[in-house]
Amino acid sequence: MNFLNVGPLELTVILIIAILLVGPKRMVEIARAIGRMTQQLRRYSANFSSALQAEVTATKRAAGESPQDIIRSITEPFTSLQADLQATERETRQVLTDMIKGTAQPIQNELDAMESETRQALDNITQYDADDDPAQEN
Repeated sequence: MNFLNVGPLELTVILIIAILLVGPKRMVEIARAIGRMTQQLRRYSANFSSALQAEVTATKRAAGESPQDIIRSITEPFTSLQADLQATERETRQVLTDMIKGTAQPIQNELDAMESETRQALDNITQYDADDDPAQEN
């Protein structure tokens, strides 16, 4: 038995020296204190080991579930996007069908009105810029 490179003979010599220095009565108290400290160290070690094991288990569990969560988080936006695209497709088909049937004339009227408003606004902006241009005043 070698504990910290101390064999049985060296341990016996150390104990004899400790008894001579401290005395037999005090040596019993020191042995009890060392026993209590050893018990506390074992308890702390067991608590640390169980906490470490729990963390390792939780990490393994999380690592096992994460690929499915990643796949789900990637595919969810595409699923909602697909539904939006299908709704837009239906609306576009309906508008095109209405245009073919000739019921889309109000849409054309709205587009013409928006075009004339846009042209008027652009003319106003152009005229405003020309009035405020200092290069033309000289």
